[in-house]
Amino acid sequence: MKTRQRDETGTTQGFWSLVTREAADASVAPPSAMVQRFVDLLSPAFAQEVLRPAATRLKRELVDPAAAEKNLLYNRFLRHAQLRWVKAIGEAGFDVVYLKGFANAHSLYDDPDARTIGDLDFLIRPDALDPLIRFLSGRGFRFDGAPRSPWGFISDTSFLPFVSEDGSANLDLHIAPDAYPADRSLTTEAVFADSGWVDVEGMRLRIPSPEHGFLLALTNAAKVAFGPMSVRKTVDAIRLLERTQALAWDTVGRLADKGRFLKPARVFLNLLRRLGVRLDGVPEGLLMPPRGLASGAFERLVSDYAALFPVTPGTLETLRRELLLGTESRVGLYRNWLRLRGLVRPYGGHPPGTRLASRS
Repeated sequence: MKTRQRDETGTTQGFWSLVTREAADASVAPPSAMVQRFVDLLSPAFAQEVLRPAATRLKRELVDPAAAEKNLLYNRFLRHAQLRWVKAIGEAGFDVVYLKGFANAHSLYDDPDARTIGDLDFLIRPDALDPLIRFLSGRGFRFDGAPRSPWGFISDTSFLPFVSEDGSANLDLHIAPDAYPADRSLTTEAVFADSGWVDVEGMRLRIPSPEHGFLLALTNAAKVAFGPMSVRKTVDAIRLLERTQALAWDTVGRLADKGRFLKPARVFLNLLRRLGVRLDGVPEGLLMPPRGLASGAFERLVSDYAALFPVTPGTLETLRRELLLGTESRVGLYRNWLRLRGLVRPYGGHPPGTRLASRS
């Protein structure tokens, strides 16, 4: 099967047709090398979950069942370790919104253990941050290590991982849903106000609205310049669009414009369209394709996605994509100023005013 082929609408056909709604029409199994790249970018259990409709249609396994089962058991252990603290946080009276992997695992996928979660990301209002830290530190949690950014900069809307004493739970505390510029429009209070609910193991937990969930997927994909680490976010966005009857695209566009991430929003939507995702009802203003220098960078990005990143983009290409596709111009300049400042005055990654010991 050809890895990449374009029809008259410009849609990239190939492996991604097995991920989108076209999976029901799967008739040819993808090359094993493509499946393995997909597994490497997601995880065996996650890839198996996403490709299940295509595998059913093809009447064959696409992902090694033994590897997927082993991965599933490990994910189950981690998720239930996290749920212990989810329960404790709720019983202590803290009001939080669960974000990203945890929220998506429990709202978008039939088996939440299939969606690798990693850190447990959640949003808390700033005035509740210190009480929550005191509560969890009294139960053995510590901030883990030192900032990992080679630029010496780390977001001040979230912090170093907050890790349980036995290392089984890794919490990522957020006082804003995402870093600048997204927090200009996607504010903490807005996410709380529009949040929905999901039932998990007898608990009723807050998660972002579909519109906010989609915006967080695209801003997180843009932060990594739509590179290999963005594939999970793209898969989540595809599943969210499939599970949501009608996204309020006017809200998405308004928040993207106000938050100064309209350019990456358009890039993300054009990428989804080229991957074969149906975007019913999206205003033309949100579907304006990249132009000029950005057009060439976008075509290379589409090629990388179509081939599932057989080669990881280098530093120069990543910076180029960040500037041309992932940020508005003034936002890119501001971020690089923060990075340079971080080399001189590194941000430690701890919440302001905390003096808790870190794990080294």
